[in-house]
Amino acid sequence: MSKRYDEEVEVRVERDAGMPSAFVWRGRRYEVADVIGRWRVEARGGAVWDLYHDRHHDRWHMERLWD
Repeated sequence: MSKRYDEEVEVRVERDAGMPSAFVWRGRRYEVADVIGRWRVEARGGAVWDLYHDRHHDRWHMERLWD
């Protein structure tokens, strides 16, 4: 099951690979356990998040949460 969002999130990106390593959403910090595909990440604890980077505005957004 999933729920759709379109909220800005703060994302920390690994310098070498350019991939998300952690993000903050609604005041809570999540460590990225795995990057699944281009924009999908699994956070520690098992939830999967669809994050995307708006390059024009240089902002990250959380689009969908899969639980």
